[in-house]
Amino acid sequence: MHLIARLSLTLCTALLPACKDSDAGETTSSTTAIGSTTETPGTTSSGTTVVPTTSGSSTGLPPKDSCTAATSEAECKAKEICTWKGIVQYTHGNQGCQGSIVDFCVASDPTGSPSAWYRQVDGDAQVVEFGYSPDDLPGEWTECSCDGPLTCLCPSIAPDCPDRLPDFCGAIGAKVACSMVTTHGDKVCDWFSVSPEGPKDDTCADSAEKSLCLPATNVGADTCMPPMYTFEQCKTWLQELFWQEVNGIIEVITACGPQPLGWTQCLGDDTPDQPDECKCRCL
Repeated sequence: MHLIARLSLTLCTALLPACKDSDAGETTSSTTAIGSTTETPGTTSSGTTVVPTTSGSSTGLPPKDSCTAATSEAECKAKEICTWKGIVQYTHGNQGCQGSIVDFCVASDPTGSPSAWYRQVDGDAQVVEFGYSPDDLPGEWTECSCDGPLTCLCPSIAPDCPDRLPDFCGAIGAKVACSMVTTHGDKVCDWFSVSPEGPKDDTCADSAEKSLCLPATNVGADTCMPPMYTFEQCKTWLQELFWQEVNGIIEVITACGPQPLGWTQCLGDDTPDQPDECKCRCL
């Protein structure tokens, strides 16, 4: 054997892994580059931990270690961080806002300010008020806002939704309930007798009066300072008059104390801009 061939054989034997024939069907294994990372469940590619959402946009699965996801006292008490206690649940309807105490699993060491949340149960909205801001609610819960059900206006920490008040008050069909209903802890509705007087044609209609629960200011007041009416029928009238036009129909209210929100008060002088139907309640 030639000297050069013998040296080549010796070198190949020492470096055997590097001398394999590439045509022999052998493949090399791939390795992970230094500095690269492999994503793990519960993290994004940027390394930010995914936390359960509280806006109602999650998959609906209960967050990990959630107190509020527990549905029984035994399940709740099995978690050291949780307490089984009563919280206020609200409903809203013909009798106004009704509150009741329901048992719920809440955090033993709550943080944040009071908050109100809702979810759909058998087609109805369940609205509850927490004394804190839970961050472990399952995904079917949504924090109360002006886009939520009318019941969201019942809690003392209700969102400020003036555009929802006509529906909120209008759903109430009892005088006592109307004057007692509150939002933010303030009375916002009152009971009025409304007279539909037909189109703006200077004549009074014989339509029956309607008793309605309407948004109002000065709720519960029983005194007023009506203007000195100059039109003949109302010269001795001792209450305030209000009007509005709905679908071409002039409606008139008389009241002393509470004032219907969004209505225009009839002035003492019969001006061109004021419908003559203001006099109809004085007849």
